[in-house]
Amino acid sequence: MKKLLCILILACCGALGFAQNVYQLDLNKFPATNETKTAAYDKASKTVTLNSKGDDANLFMWLDQLDISKYNIIKVKYSPLDNCGFYFSLNYADSNVNWEDAVSWCPSYLSEVVIPLISGQKKLNGISINKDKFYCYDKMRIKLESITLEKVDNPKKTDFYDYEETPVIDTAATVTINAKATAWDFVKGFGVGKEFLAFLSFDTGGIDTGLDYNYAGERRPTKEILHFLKEKGFTSIRLQTHPGTHLMDDKYTIHPTFLKMIKETINWAIEEDMYVILCGPPNDVMNRPEVTDDANFAGYLVSADYKKESEAFLKAVWKQYATAFNNSYDEHLIFETLNEPVDRFHEHNFYETEDCAVCKKDFAILNEYNQLIVDTIRSTGGNNANRFIMVEGLAARWSTIATNLFKLPKDKAKNKLIPTIHIYPMQNSNIYTDALKKDVITDCFAALDKYYFSKKIPVIVSEINTSRFNNVVERINCIKDFMAEVNKSNRSCAVSFFECPDNDNTDGFRYYDRETLEWLDQEYVNTFLYAARGKDYPLSQDFIKQHEIKFESITGKNLLKEPVEMKSWDNMYKISGNSLYRTTPSKYKFVFEFEKTGSEPMLQFGYIDLKKGWHEIPPIKNVKIKGGTLKDGWCITIKDDVVELSIDSALAKDLAESENLVLNGQQIIIKSVKVVE
Repeated sequence: MKKLLCILILACCGALGFAQNVYQLDLNKFPATNETKTAAYDKASKTVTLNSKGDDANLFMWLDQLDISKYNIIKVKYSPLDNCGFYFSLNYADSNVNWEDAVSWCPSYLSEVVIPLISGQKKLNGISINKDKFYCYDKMRIKLESITLEKVDNPKKTDFYDYEETPVIDTAATVTINAKATAWDFVKGFGVGKEFLAFLSFDTGGIDTGLDYNYAGERRPTKEILHFLKEKGFTSIRLQTHPGTHLMDDKYTIHPTFLKMIKETINWAIEEDMYVILCGPPNDVMNRPEVTDDANFAGYLVSADYKKESEAFLKAVWKQYATAFNNSYDEHLIFETLNEPVDRFHEHNFYETEDCAVCKKDFAILNEYNQLIVDTIRSTGGNNANRFIMVEGLAARWSTIATNLFKLPKDKAKNKLIPTIHIYPMQNSNIYTDALKKDVITDCFAALDKYYFSKKIPVIVSEINTSRFNNVVERINCIKDFMAEVNKSNRSCAVSFFECPDNDNTDGFRYYDRETLEWLDQEYVNTFLYAARGKDYPLSQDFIKQHEIKFESITGKNLLKEPVEMKSWDNMYKISGNSLYRTTPSKYKFVFEFEKTGSEPMLQFGYIDLKKGWHEIPPIKNVKIKGGTLKDGWCITIKDDVVELSIDSALAKDLAESENLVLNGQQIIIKSVKVVE
């Protein structure tokens, strides 16, 4: 009896000790909603809902300066109901604590996170559950199991990367792939694709998000979304991926969770009888400090300085991709080597030139990378021996594959390679001009005819779209012209519709609502899909009349919003070339009104064409200057308070179809700029 009593006493003491070392927060202290109605807590289900319709969805629990001096960790147990992680923030009473030091990520693939308390902090004002604006656009839900303050012997933060899973290896029996199918015939029947960026993680936001896969701001597509797209007329999806933010070690081992989530999405799409393009990594992360400081991050550069490590990374990535995706998939799965590969730190990145020695070397290096990737894929055998592979040039621009500097890889398989490019035909223009049509459509397809279509080599435009910020009628006219070229009988060409992530519509590329599954700009989307099938979508006259641009003369109007002061070549001012399109006489004068602020007032006046070329206006033939003199062959010395530049019809056309007119100078205030007949 005494022995039993001793055991009971010891048990009670242990329980008391445990109770003293653990403080469980009352989850019912969370408010039902926050002030902005962007977050809510349901007591019955213990579920937090964060609604991204607000810019900063968060739910705060007030703890009234809770004494935390007895504890050294806080433990959060949760279930992420929508495959989304979240921020967990500690609001210390000490206002000197930085936000970055007080916030932690709770990954979507874990159910418990331990967070050490900051040493020396004694009071806690509260805690909050936060949604980051760059993560998962739609509503996200988290079921909270418990939140406890504890005293432990080893206050160590949860290691987000110490997470065991078996490797992803495709061991399925062979699904028959058509080894005799040619890329030319395949692309002709490919249809229209749709872009997804859910696996394109390239930013950590300064916080360690572990292996979470969709920090690009877009959650991965659901079965419902894929069915929704298929019913609309899309026949394929393109998955941009970046495994370089999901690595387990310095050998570039991709975490199995990342591969399994990609595989699940691919399988869902194929169940809908859709094709899937699995795209290799971009190099956007190469300007992130994590890449050089952490073995869990890596990337590549098209650069001689980074060639050795880049090749090791790309070979490891594609070996794992090709091992994970092989005999389970027929020609419905297509590989794409890279996404917009560039020499990130070079001055010409994204705008490579053939007269630059570094750019020439970069062309050759990318040829080697593409060859390495193709060889790595083919080495895995099985269906990958005959899988279609899409190959990109520098920055995925059409001009970088329409050159003798670009080489398609040598391939053991016959007729299985497909060059691919990205085109945004309206660029930054609100108006579909003749110059845009020539530069982006006419010249592009003429070059593709020469280098590929005439040789029975197909091309896939794996990214194309126009921004919703541009006029819809102009967009429709542009995309109809583009698709007319795609569909010409002497070509084998297909396109993939680019759309921005869930979180963001900064560039105007969101075309449907993920939450309601409703299309935006139906007339444009329908025109695109109809045109892809060689058909015209009927637009009502009311729609055209309501949305077409009404061009009004700008003659005599000030092109400046307010006076612009230029002290010492330090205040460049741009005027959109679009503002001159169909709004000016065939020839005219620019009339500048100045206030001189020094003894050497000067003006620089130029324009940027659609190919980013710079042109000084004053020295151009037939430009006559009144009220000033040409200095050093490029700028104007201001003599009078009013300066006139005569513009003939040829230059007027170039200016109206330019990207921007640019003003700069010194010791002047430009009070007005007007077009005068």
